[in-house]
Amino acid sequence: MRFYTCREAHEPKPFRVAVIGAGPAGLSAAGYLACRGYEVHVYDKMPEGGGMVAFAIPEARIPIRAVRDGVRALERLGVRFHFRTKVVYDSPREFGDEWAEHFVSLEKLLSEFDALLIATGAWRPRKLKVPGVELPGVYDALSLLHGIKMARIGYYSWERIPDLKGEHLVVIGAGYTAVDVAMEGRLLGAEKITMAYRRSLEHSYARAEIRKLIAEGVEFIEHATPVRILGEEKVEGVEFAKTKIVGGSVVTTDERFVLDADAVVYAIGQLPTSPIKEIVCASERVLEEAGIFFAGDVITPRNIGTAMREGRAAAERIEEWLLRKAPRRVFPVAMTGRLIAGVLSGKC
Repeated sequence: MRFYTCREAHEPKPFRVAVIGAGPAGLSAAGYLACRGYEVHVYDKMPEGGGMVAFAIPEARIPIRAVRDGVRALERLGVRFHFRTKVVYDSPREFGDEWAEHFVSLEKLLSEFDALLIATGAWRPRKLKVPGVELPGVYDALSLLHGIKMARIGYYSWERIPDLKGEHLVVIGAGYTAVDVAMEGRLLGAEKITMAYRRSLEHSYARAEIRKLIAEGVEFIEHATPVRILGEEKVEGVEFAKTKIVGGSVVTTDERFVLDADAVVYAIGQLPTSPIKEIVCASERVLEEAGIFFAGDVITPRNIGTAMREGRAAAERIEEWLLRKAPRRVFPVAMTGRLIAGVLSGKC
């Protein structure tokens, strides 16, 4: 993967930028800024760069070597990486924190850099809120895909990965993540895979990929939403309610049916994870006036291409801000802290 387009960096400029998060958005921003001659430091809690692309998307779809090649190219361009390092402000504990060996405060970066880009992605799975979700054999898609990918690239033992050989895997959801779960389930030997979606196939933006899976034997059930996970000591099935679309919204009907299941994976989305726990005004420009910018899944989940484009666009805004405002230093660290406090209290 290539995260920059220049042949060589411009003459050095007297500004330093910190990028928090080494996923597609952060790496693309780092590449643009390094090309333009800025000193760029990238911080990430994981052991290497790539974010979800490196640590959750199946190896069959995006090989880790492609990501590593892209990161090495950024290093040659002059980007400095600080891996296993988590940037904190009021951050709750979240997925992947076990890899962090060092912690640095957001305030410290604000005092040392001229601008910050927060591109920390969405590393918190959205929880399925139905009875029985805590039963053994029920997984959120992010945790499962992350574990599988980490095993495939050598960070985890395969003993940590569920044995799906000969089992019936039920996947709840119909996005690209659900497709990835179905792909990995088949590679791990699941005998039967059923995907269930609360809307129709035509409503799924991954419908082309799902049609391929259907042609290869995956069962797809439309207009169905889970209401209960069944089982005693482990998952044994899922009770679904049939749905219908009324005025564009999903409405649950009284009609019910049950699918037997040996394993259930719900892929219903992820939540943004940022050093700032609540980004009330992430889509506003209030923090950008303080030199703090956002890009990628930390605002709302994106696909890879969109995240990369957003990273570059954010980098262009950072450059414009640096050349226009940073020399005047109109927002010292104390002022920035008050702006962040305003965001957290919803006063902006």
